[in-house]
Amino acid sequence: MKWQLLAGLFFSWSAFGTSVVVNQAVPLDTLSQAQLRNIFTLRQTQWPDGEVITVLVLPDSALLHQRFSKEQLKLFPYQLNNIWDKHSFSGTGIRPLQVDNEERMLQLLRSTPGAIGYVGQLNAAPGVKEVRID
Repeated sequence: MKWQLLAGLFFSWSAFGTSVVVNQAVPLDTLSQAQLRNIFTLRQTQWPDGEVITVLVLPDSALLHQRFSKEQLKLFPYQLNNIWDKHSFSGTGIRPLQVDNEERMLQLLRSTPGAIGYVGQLNAAPGVKEVRID
């Protein structure tokens, strides 16, 4: 009985994905896996129209951040931190803006042109749109 409950929880958890979300004005509806990784590792800093990309993330301790890092970016959170530190300390980039929760992430996505972030599930939210990852 216990193993069935644990298996159910595991499969429910693993089936629950993340949604990549951007400010409504971002001129893209899809990103490749490589583009997404380049954005979150600070290799791509502008959208095709020249708008500066503002990357928003949750704290390393947030389960959603851990899941997004591993499943979408194929990196562990500590690897992302090392990359961000390298850019920050070398002066080639600034660390992503860390927000406390998904609600705050959506608020900043709405109000920050060029912003990108992620949520567990996007329910119709004005001023933001989900980006499909190919």
